[in-house]
Amino acid sequence: MMKCEVVQDLLALYADDCCSEESKKLVEEHLRSCPECRKMLEELKKPVVREVASAPVPALTRVDQWKASIIQSVTMFLSFIALVAGVSVEAYTPSGTFNGVCSLAVIIPVTAFLLSQVNWYFVRQYRSKGQFSVFSMLITLLLSLCGYVWAWVHYDLTVALSSSESPLVLFGVGIGLTLSFCILSMVLSGVYAECLGKE
Repeated sequence: MMKCEVVQDLLALYADDCCSEESKKLVEEHLRSCPECRKMLEELKKPVVREVASAPVPALTRVDQWKASIIQSVTMFLSFIALVAGVSVEAYTPSGTFNGVCSLAVIIPVTAFLLSQVNWYFVRQYRSKGQFSVFSMLITLLLSLCGYVWAWVHYDLTVALSSSESPLVLFGVGIGLTLSFCILSMVLSGVYAECLGKE
């Protein structure tokens, strides 16, 4: 009579019907008198139930993607309209404080806000909604600062500061609008990222 250890080594082959006829007869003969090996064979024949990890529920739905597209489209459209309006008013008033307000206080922050939305196409590169929002705001701020440096040189604001015109109005309105657009960039980019599943 075969030992249990030998039979147990053959049980997997026996269960899969992969052993020779001679081995098969020896295993069957042993199984008639050994309840322990029979139990092991029953365990081997049970269907293996593997836990399949449930597929993650997609964070995005068509409605969310649609909302994100609407937010981005409307934001870009309104920014472009504000930019065109600022440029039109600046062209209509070729000199004076009002012209400076249009160019410095309106066109630069609106342009920075509009250009910062290019970052929105890279939302998936950011780990979180908060990180994306902060970067969007910083990009708006950085582009605004670059615009003001350019305006300082282009409009020779050193001369304007010493003139009788009111440069403080330019800077006051400009700083106020720049901060407003930075906050707007942060808030809207956060809503946009949330629609695209960022947490």
